[in-house]
Amino acid sequence: MRHPGPKPTESALAARLRAVQDDLTKSEAVIAQWLVLNEAGLGLETGASIAAKTGVSEITVSRFLRRIGFRGMAELKAEVGSAAANLHAHPTDRYMRLLDGELGTLLKRDADAVLGLGAQIARPEWAEAITAIDTADEVFVTGFQTVRGLAEDFARRLGIVRGSVRFISAHDAGLVEWVASARRAQERRALVLVDMVPYAREAEVVVRTARRLGQQVVVVTDELNTWAQAHTPFVFHASTKVGSFLESTGPLATLLNLATHAVAARDPDKARQRISDWPSIMRDLGLY
Repeated sequence: MRHPGPKPTESALAARLRAVQDDLTKSEAVIAQWLVLNEAGLGLETGASIAAKTGVSEITVSRFLRRIGFRGMAELKAEVGSAAANLHAHPTDRYMRLLDGELGTLLKRDADAVLGLGAQIARPEWAEAITAIDTADEVFVTGFQTVRGLAEDFARRLGIVRGSVRFISAHDAGLVEWVASARRAQERRALVLVDMVPYAREAEVVVRTARRLGQQVVVVTDELNTWAQAHTPFVFHASTKVGSFLESTGPLATLLNLATHAVAARDPDKARQRISDWPSIMRDLGLY
């Protein structure tokens, strides 16, 4: 198989993949894209690890490598490590190059904010908050205005790994979901609230109401929030001010993803079973 030479900004591997990109199956296209995006780290990968990270079988990875001219991972790694592949910057070099520009500076600050979350999840309150979410019979999630989307995404993702999760909007239903029910009077409930500057006027009211009704409350918020601690010990802060025109929601999203993972990790077999059972329920919808 003849391969076109690399463009000035691409590696030899990227050139190989570009030559066949129009004839790839869906699985092959996924592998090809993953290889391009992760080329600098391929020296640490195996056929099995690539298969696991791309969601295909190991034999599919092997066949694809043969199709693009490699007899196996050893030959792929040799090309990635060759002089031609050095055009593809090492992650450290690429990182330092990014720091020279404005967007690179913002990216570094955002990354630092994400790494700073370690101090939050190391607190003993983190494990207690995860327990509150995990053991609740019903979990409510809410967020307002610009972070409503984050809260809705968290509610849907949390609902994949544990049951009885609902996004609620005080404006849409007036918290009718919290009307007392004699049939469910003994159930434990928890609220996860997402908020950031400028804080929604109803946020504190919703938290206060939830506490009055006996709910555990977890607040995921930014570094300037001072009101939530008066209502619950489960307040977790993410840095959002990285110097961009608008606050960064990336660290908040990461903190919510960590919470979803931590809840699932409390009973991984149960979470995996839910994920396994889900496709058969939605199969007739034809969404995928």
